[in-house]
Amino acid sequence: MKYEGLDTYDNAILKLIKNDARMSYSDIGQQVGLSRPAVKNRMLAMQKKGIIQGYQTVINSSKIAEGVRFIIEVEASTDAFQDVVEVLCNDKYIRQVYGTTGNCRVHCQGVAPNNQTLEAHVRYLYNHNKGIRRLEWHILMTTFKDMDGGVEYVRYKESEHMERELQG
Repeated sequence: MKYEGLDTYDNAILKLIKNDARMSYSDIGQQVGLSRPAVKNRMLAMQKKGIIQGYQTVINSSKIAEGVRFIIEVEASTDAFQDVVEVLCNDKYIRQVYGTTGNCRVHCQGVAPNNQTLEAHVRYLYNHNKGIRRLEWHILMTTFKDMDGGVEYVRYKESEHMERELQG
Protein backbone atom coordinates (compact mmCIF):
# COMPACT_ATOMS: atom_id res chain seq x y z
CA MET A 1 0.00 0.00 0.00
CA LYS A 2 1.31 3.44 -0.92
CA TYR A 3 0.41 6.38 1.29
CA GLU A 4 -0.35 9.65 -0.51
CA GLY A 5 1.71 12.65 0.53
CA LEU A 6 4.76 10.62 1.56
CA ASP A 7 7.91 10.10 -0.47
CA THR A 8 9.28 6.76 -1.62
CA TYR A 9 11.52 6.32 1.43
CA ASP A 10 8.80 7.00 3.99
CA ASN A 11 6.43 4.65 2.17
CA ALA A 12 9.10 1.93 2.14
CA ILE A 13 9.77 2.43 5.85
CA LEU A 14 6.06 2.19 6.72
CA LYS A 15 5.69 -0.95 4.64
CA LEU A 16 8.57 -2.60 6.49
CA ILE A 17 7.51 -1.64 10.01
CA LYS A 18 3.89 -2.55 9.33
CA ASN A 19 5.08 -6.13 8.86
CA ASP A 20 7.68 -6.01 11.65
CA ALA A 21 7.67 -3.03 14.03
CA ARG A 22 10.68 -4.46 15.86
CA MET A 23 13.08 -3.94 12.93
CA SER A 24 16.19 -1.96 13.81
CA TYR A 25 16.95 1.35 12.12
CA SER A 26 20.01 -0.33 10.58
CA ASP A 27 17.99 -3.19 9.08
CA ILE A 28 15.40 -0.77 7.71
CA GLY A 29 18.16 1.44 6.29
CA GLN A 30 19.79 -1.50 4.50
CA GLN A 31 16.50 -2.44 2.86
CA VAL A 32 15.46 1.08 1.79
CA GLY A 33 18.91 2.48 0.97
CA LEU A 34 19.30 5.00 3.82
CA SER A 35 21.67 5.35 6.76
CA ARG A 36 20.59 4.38 10.26
CA PRO A 37 20.40 8.05 11.40
CA ALA A 38 18.36 9.00 8.33
CA VAL A 39 15.84 6.24 9.06
CA LYS A 40 15.64 7.28 12.72
CA ASN A 41 15.05 10.94 11.78
CA ARG A 42 12.34 10.03 9.26
CA MET A 43 10.56 7.77 11.76
CA LEU A 44 10.72 10.43 14.49
CA ALA A 45 9.30 12.99 12.04
CA MET A 46 6.44 10.62 11.14
CA GLN A 47 5.76 10.12 14.86
CA LYS A 48 5.61 13.89 15.43
CA LYS A 49 3.16 14.24 12.52
CA GLY A 50 0.99 11.47 13.97
CA ILE A 51 1.53 9.14 11.01
CA ILE A 52 3.18 6.56 13.28
CA GLN A 53 1.08 6.42 16.44
CA GLY A 54 2.97 3.74 18.31
CA TYR A 55 4.37 0.26 18.26
CA GLN A 56 2.30 -2.55 19.68
CA THR A 57 2.31 -6.27 20.01
CA VAL A 58 -0.57 -7.65 17.95
CA ILE A 59 -2.31 -10.57 19.59
CA ASN A 60 -4.46 -12.58 17.22
CA SER A 61 -7.34 -13.54 19.50
CA SER A 62 -8.66 -15.98 16.91
CA LYS A 63 -5.58 -18.13 17.57
CA ILE A 64 -6.25 -18.35 21.29
CA ALA A 65 -8.09 -21.56 22.13
CA GLU A 66 -10.51 -19.97 24.57
CA GLY A 67 -12.80 -17.09 23.76
CA VAL A 68 -15.75 -16.16 21.63
CA ARG A 69 -15.22 -13.34 19.14
CA PHE A 70 -18.24 -11.10 18.65
CA ILE A 71 -19.62 -7.98 17.00
CA ILE A 72 -22.05 -5.59 18.64
CA GLU A 73 -23.98 -2.92 16.72
CA VAL A 74 -25.38 -0.15 18.92
CA GLU A 75 -27.69 2.75 18.20
CA ALA A 76 -27.66 5.30 21.01
CA SER A 77 -29.97 8.19 21.79
CA THR A 78 -28.51 11.53 20.73
CA ASP A 79 -28.33 12.97 24.23
CA ALA A 80 -26.57 9.88 25.66
CA PHE A 81 -24.24 9.11 22.73
CA GLN A 82 -20.99 10.20 24.44
CA ASP A 83 -21.89 8.28 27.62
CA VAL A 84 -22.65 5.12 25.63
CA VAL A 85 -19.36 5.42 23.71
CA GLU A 86 -17.46 5.82 26.97
CA VAL A 87 -19.13 2.71 28.46
CA LEU A 88 -18.30 0.68 25.35
CA CYS A 89 -14.68 1.92 25.25
CA ASN A 90 -14.19 0.95 28.89
CA ASP A 91 -15.81 -2.47 28.54
CA LYS A 92 -13.44 -5.32 29.44
CA TYR A 93 -14.58 -7.60 26.60
CA ILE A 94 -14.73 -5.04 23.78
CA ARG A 95 -11.47 -4.61 21.84
CA GLN A 96 -12.45 -2.13 19.09
CA VAL A 97 -15.08 0.62 19.03
CA TYR A 98 -15.92 2.48 15.81
CA GLY A 99 -18.37 5.26 15.05
CA THR A 100 -20.31 4.48 11.88
CA THR A 101 -22.70 6.22 9.54
CA GLY A 102 -26.25 6.57 10.71
CA ASN A 103 -27.78 8.32 13.68
CA CYS A 104 -25.52 7.76 16.72
CA ARG A 105 -24.39 4.30 15.67
CA VAL A 106 -21.40 2.40 17.00
CA HIS A 107 -19.78 -0.85 15.84
CA CYS A 108 -17.83 -2.89 18.42
CA GLN A 109 -15.71 -6.02 18.22
CA GLY A 110 -14.46 -8.09 21.10
CA VAL A 111 -13.74 -11.40 22.77
CA ALA A 112 -15.64 -12.99 25.66
CA PRO A 113 -14.61 -16.11 27.61
CA ASN A 114 -17.62 -18.16 26.43
CA ASN A 115 -21.11 -17.95 24.92
CA GLN A 116 -22.90 -17.76 28.27
CA THR A 117 -20.74 -14.88 29.51
CA LEU A 118 -21.18 -13.05 26.21
CA GLU A 119 -24.96 -13.40 26.27
CA ALA A 120 -25.22 -12.27 29.90
CA HIS A 121 -22.84 -9.38 29.27
CA VAL A 122 -24.72 -8.12 26.20
CA ARG A 123 -28.00 -8.23 28.13
CA TYR A 124 -26.35 -6.32 30.96
CA LEU A 125 -25.04 -3.66 28.55
CA TYR A 126 -28.49 -3.18 27.05
CA ASN A 127 -30.46 -3.23 30.30
CA HIS A 128 -28.12 -0.97 32.28
CA ASN A 129 -27.49 1.72 29.66
CA LYS A 130 -30.70 3.62 29.05
CA GLY A 131 -28.99 5.58 26.29
CA ILE A 132 -28.87 2.48 24.09
CA ARG A 133 -31.92 2.47 21.79
CA ARG A 134 -31.01 -0.65 19.86
CA LEU A 135 -28.36 -3.33 20.30
CA GLU A 136 -27.66 -6.24 17.98
CA TRP A 137 -24.89 -8.77 18.48
CA HIS A 138 -23.35 -11.61 16.50
CA ILE A 139 -20.74 -14.28 17.15
CA LEU A 140 -17.92 -14.31 14.59
CA MET A 141 -17.46 -17.74 13.06
CA THR A 142 -14.76 -17.27 10.40
CA THR A 143 -12.19 -14.63 9.50
CA PHE A 144 -11.71 -14.35 5.76
CA LYS A 145 -9.41 -11.32 5.86
CA ASP A 146 -7.93 -9.26 8.69
CA MET A 147 -5.09 -7.09 7.42
CA ASP A 148 -4.52 -5.24 10.67
CA GLY A 149 -4.79 -8.14 13.07
CA GLY A 150 -7.14 -6.34 15.42
CA VAL A 151 -4.79 -3.59 16.54
CA GLU A 152 -6.28 -1.03 18.90
CA TYR A 153 -5.36 2.18 17.09
CA VAL A 154 -6.93 4.81 19.32
CA ARG A 155 -8.01 4.57 22.90
CA TYR A 156 -11.02 6.78 23.43
CA LYS A 157 -10.60 9.74 25.73
CA GLU A 158 -13.02 12.64 25.83
CA SER A 159 -10.19 15.18 25.65
CA GLU A 160 -8.65 13.55 22.56
CA HIS A 161 -12.09 13.37 20.92
CA MET A 162 -12.74 17.04 21.56
CA GLU A 163 -9.25 17.99 20.33
CA ARG A 164 -9.79 16.11 17.06
CA GLU A 165 -13.15 17.86 16.55
CA LEU A 166 -11.59 21.27 17.15
CA GLN A 167 -8.77 20.57 14.69
CA GLY A 168 -11.25 19.80 11.97
